[in-house]
Formats: sequence, structure tokens, C-alpha cells
Amino acid sequence: MFKNKGMFIKLFSSHLLILLFSFLVFALLLNSLIHNEMTTRYNKTFDHQGERLVEHFREARQQGWDEETLLTSLEMSMNQENRQILLFDGNGDALYHHGFLEDLGVSQSVVHDALQGETMNRRVRTDGFEIVYMMAAPLTIPDADSPEHAMVMFFHEFDRESSQIVWINFITSLVTVSLTAIIIFFVSRRMTAPLRKMRNSAMQYAKGDFSHRIHVDSKDEIGQLANTFNHMAKELGSLDQLRKDFVANVSHDLRSPLTSIRGFLGAMMDGTIPAEKQKHYLTIMRNETDRLMKLVNDLLDTASIEAGNWNLEKKQYNVAEQLRMIIAKMEPSASEHQIDMELTSEDEIIIFADEERMEQVWINLLQNAVQNSDPNSSIQLKIIEKEIDVEVLISDKGKGMTKEELSHIWDRFYKTDKARSKRSGTGIGLSIVKQIIDLHDATINVDSEINEGTDIKIVLPKQ
Repeated sequence: MFKNKGMFIKLFSSHLLILLFSFLVFALLLNSLIHNEMTTRYNKTFDHQGERLVEHFREARQQGWDEETLLTSLEMSMNQENRQILLFDGNGDALYHHGFLEDLGVSQSVVHDALQGETMNRRVRTDGFEIVYMMAAPLTIPDADSPEHAMVMFFHEFDRESSQIVWINFITSLVTVSLTAIIIFFVSRRMTAPLRKMRNSAMQYAKGDFSHRIHVDSKDEIGQLANTFNHMAKELGSLDQLRKDFVANVSHDLRSPLTSIRGFLGAMMDGTIPAEKQKHYLTIMRNETDRLMKLVNDLLDTASIEAGNWNLEKKQYNVAEQLRMIIAKMEPSASEHQIDMELTSEDEIIIFADEERMEQVWINLLQNAVQNSDPNSSIQLKIIEKEIDVEVLISDKGKGMTKEELSHIWDRFYKTDKARSKRSGTGIGLSIVKQIIDLHDATINVDSEINEGTDIKIVLPKQ
């Protein structure tokens, strides 16, 4: 019904339909209860009038009234405003009818059934198109010549009272529904206002503008949804900024070595670089090529992890020996930065992991430590074997990180060195480290203080 309508129309229409249905049920029930109350009151009046007629005939017998006096007194007693009482003897003849038998449409069957002991009450329409309430029942008058009688009573106020009830119900329902509909209208607009704001904000997000925020004061589900939207916008904005930084960083890291290689090759080709110095510049070009290869490999690894294409080949191997080999391979880089690497460990400590991926972890962490350490400092590695796992501790005495930087070190494309002055990389390596550690169901914790250095602890399973 509301397939193509907005949430406000759906909410308002649904509440209004529920309101109308509720008031319809209420009006029907109220009308039924009032009519039941009316008929109960009519029944009591009918019984009371019957008792008065019996008492009237008893008094006439005692006073010795003649027929004319009795009829005159009956006329005074039975001809009431808005009500009319008819009395029939055992033969069905009207003792008193005040000339209204034809107008009221009292049939002989009604009188006959009443004389047979049946009680009837129903609505009837007179010749004047008036709806009256008729009651008929047997009446025993012991002091009359013939005790068996039938009494028929008409309540002319039934039509008027029924009309009043209908109008009161209608006017009350109309006013109440109108006022409630106005309230529902404004409440529905207020409830759906945050949704409209979210829709507008979502359109802005789709255009790449993540600065929009939704201000909602409520603490209900809509308020929580608005807060979630704001959090999503913040995260998307951060991710978008990281993406922009990543593009800038990758562009810089790709362009710098390519520019160097292109320049050196051009210089060699036109003879600017003499033959005896070409080996030196070829070595520089090889190092620049290695930088490019690492960047490309990191990008490929990130794409492969996100696609879920990494399958770990876990096995038990000696992590102490692996770290010794990595330290030996990184010795030239450490010496260039005037940094010593020291490993404290037993000769053989076995872990259960993917050897190739863990080598990637150690290289990334140690390269990061070397790049962030001060000259003439040292990097301490320590392996501690526990009962069910192995702890690997890596500590440096570098410049450390702030708490803000520490909270983002696992984010992709995040770099603590925005100026790219000394530190290299694109901010992908530590993200890959975290994902590899998570794939091993292992843990990694980092503590760092400015000018105090950084401590890293990796906990790996033994089997």
C-alpha cells in the first residue's frame, strides 16, 4: 500500500489507520453498552409500570369504581410523555389504547404471544417513520374480572436518545481523531527528521563529502543509528584521507627511484658518468629497484589478504635460527644506520607457524625499528619459551611514538612521518604484519614513549 511512499507517510498513515480503527471499535462498543443500559432501564420501567397497573386495579376493586372511572384513571396513568402503555385482556381486546393502535402497528400476533407467556422487546417503526422501542409481556391482575392480561409499552424517546448517542459518538470521535491526527503528524515528522538527515548525509557521503554530521538528541534506536552514521562518516573520512595520503606516498615512492634510475641511465648513455664510476651508480639503481620491488610486493600482499587468497602453511620450525639469519641479512642496513642488533635466546626454540610469512613479519618489524632508531643505539631481541607459547620481544631506543600515533600503527597507509624526511615506506608493512599475526591466532602488543623507544611483544603458539 505504501510501497513508493516515504517513511513519514508510512508512519503517519499507519498510525492514523490504527487510530481510526481503534475509535471505530470504541464507538461500536460504547454504542452497544449505552443501548444495553437503555434497554435495562426500559425493562425496569416496564416492570415498574406493570406493578403500578396491578396496584391500580386493586385500588379500583377496593374503592368500587365503575367502568368509566376506571378507564379515566387508566388514561391518566398510562398516557405518559414520550411513553405509551397498552393493556389487553385475555381475549386480546384492548382495554385502553388511546386511539393509537393503528399508528403504532400493534399486531394481534404480538398480543397473542404475550398472552401465551412470551416476553418481547424490539425496535419498531411507526407509520410516522419514528423508531420506538416496544416491550410486550404477560401481566396477571388478580383483582380484575379476568386475571390474564397482556401489557405493551412503547418508548418514544428511544429514537431521540439513539440519535443523541450517535451524534455524541460522531462528534467526540471526529474531534478526538482530528486532534490526535495533528499530534501524530508532528510526532511522525519529528521521529522521521533524523532519517531525512541521514538520507541527505548519505547522499553527501556518496559524493565524497564526509564532513556532514547528524545531530540527534534522543538516546533511542534512532539516536544510536545517527551516532553510528556519524562514526561511519568519521571512519570513512579517515579512510579517504589515508587513501589520499597513500596515493601521494606511493606516487612519491615510485617516482623517486624511477627518476633516479632514469637519470643515471641517461647519464651513462651520454657519457656523463665515466666508466670507472658506473658500477657505483649501477649499485644505486639496483637498490632503487629493490625498493620498487618491495613496494609492489606489499601492494600485492595487501590485495591478496583482502581477497582471502592467503593460505598459511604452518609447521614446526626453529624461530631462534630464523631470527639469527634475518639479523645477518640486515647487518649491512643496520651498520649503515650505526645500529647494533642483539639476540638473546636459546639455540633452539620451536614454534608452529608459516615460516615464510613470519620471516616477512620479522623483516618488517626490524626494518621499522632500524628506521626509527637513533644512530649509535641498539635493537634488543629476546625469545622467551613458555609452557604453551613463545614470546618474542623487540625493543629499540628510538624516538618512540605518541599515543595518537600508536593507535593508528596497524592502519593501512598510515605513516608517522608525514614529511617523508628520514623514514621510508608507504605505511603498508605494519598493516600486513598485523594481518599475518591475526591469521596465526597470535597476539602482538606495542608500547612506546616519546624519546624512550618502542617495545614490541609477539606471542606465538608452540604447536
